[in-house]
Amino acid sequence: MTSILETLFLPLVSALPGFVSMLILLVIAFVLASFLRKLTLTGLNKIQFADKLHKWGIIKQEDDGKGVIKNLGQLVYFLVILFFLPSILSGLNISSTVDPIASMFQKFFAFIPNLIAAGLILFVGTFFCNFIKSLLVAFLERLDIDTWYAKVTGQEKLPIDTKQLISVLATVVYVLVFIPILTLALETLGITSISQPIVTILNQVIGALPSVLVALVLIALGSFIAKLIGNLLENLLETAGINTYSKYLTNKEDANFQLSAVIAQVVRAIIIIFFFVQAIQVLNLQVFNSVGTAILAYLPSLISAIAIVVLAVIGGNILSSFLNKVTNNAFLAGLVRYGILVLAVFMALDQLKFAQNIVQSTFTIVLGAFAVAFALAFGLGGRDFAAKQLEKLDKKIDKE
Repeated sequence: MTSILETLFLPLVSALPGFVSMLILLVIAFVLASFLRKLTLTGLNKIQFADKLHKWGIIKQEDDGKGVIKNLGQLVYFLVILFFLPSILSGLNISSTVDPIASMFQKFFAFIPNLIAAGLILFVGTFFCNFIKSLLVAFLERLDIDTWYAKVTGQEKLPIDTKQLISVLATVVYVLVFIPILTLALETLGITSISQPIVTILNQVIGALPSVLVALVLIALGSFIAKLIGNLLENLLETAGINTYSKYLTNKEDANFQLSAVIAQVVRAIIIIFFFVQAIQVLNLQVFNSVGTAILAYLPSLISAIAIVVLAVIGGNILSSFLNKVTNNAFLAGLVRYGILVLAVFMALDQLKFAQNIVQSTFTIVLGAFAVAFALAFGLGGRDFAAKQLEKLDKKIDKE
C-alpha cells in the first residue's frame, strides 16, 4: 500500500517546488509587466508623445495618438511576459518545449545591442544631418542665392518667403550626408540577408554620385550658356534688322512674332541638347549613350532641313509678293510660292534621309508631271501666240 502511495504522490511532491517557483515567477511577471506598462503610459503622456506623432505626420489626428500610446504600453506588457516565459515553463520540466523558446529569446536579446546601436547611429546621424542642413540654409540665405538664381534664369525676384533653390540644395546635401549614416546603421544590425543588398545598392549610389554631380553641373552650365548665347544672338539679330523679314514667314504685314527670337530659341535648344547628351554620356549608361550619339549625329541634318524650309518660306513669300506686284497675277504668284515650298519640302526630306528613294522618285514624278502639264498648257493654249511669233520671225528673215 505504501509503495502504491509513493508511486502516486512522489511525482507530485517532486514537481511541487517547480510548480511553486513557476507561480511565483508568473506573479512577478504580471506585476512587473503591469508596472512597466503603467510607467510607459505615464512617461509617454508626460512628454506629450501624441502631439509629437501628430507633428511628425505619423498620425492624422491627435486623438489617434492615445491609441498608439495604449498599444505601446500593451507591447511592453507582453514583452515582459515573454521575457519571463522560458523561466516559467522550465518549472514544469518540459524542456522540449522550453528550449526552442529559450533559444529564440537568446537570439532576440543578443540582437538588442545591435538594434540599440543602429538606432543611436540613426538618431545621432539624423541630428547631424539636420545640423548640416540648417548651417547650409543659413549660409545660402546669407548669399541670397535664390535672388541670384532668379536673375540668371531671367525670372522675376522671388517672394521673401520662397526659397526654392536653397531648399533643393539643402535637401540634396541632407540626403548625401544621410546615405553613409544609413549604410553604417544597416551594417551594425548584422542581418546580412537584409542589410547586404541594401548596403550594396547604397554603395552603388555613392559610387555614382560623382558622375551624377558632374552631369547636373553640365546641365546647369549648358542652360546658363544657352541663355547667355541665346540672348546675345537675339540682340545681335534684332540690331541687324532681321525682324523685318518676320512678316515673310506668315505672308502678313503684322507678324505676331520676332524672327530673331525664333532663331535664338532654336540655338538655345541646340546648346541644351548638346550639353544634355554630354551629361548622359558622363553617367555611362550604355543605352542612353547610343541614343545621345545618334541624336548628335542627326542634329546637323535636322538643322539643315529646318534652315531649308525656313529659307524657302521666306524666299517664296518674297518672290510671290514681288510677282504679285509686278504682274498683278495672284495665281502666278501663288503657284511660284507653293512650287518653292514643295521643292523645299522634298529637299528637307532628302536632307533628313527620310525614305530617300521614295522621296526622290516622288519628286521626279511630280516635276515631270508639272513639266508635261506646262508643255501641254503652253502647246494648246499658246498655239496662236506661237504661230504669230513664228510668222514675225519669217517676215524678218525675208526682209533681210
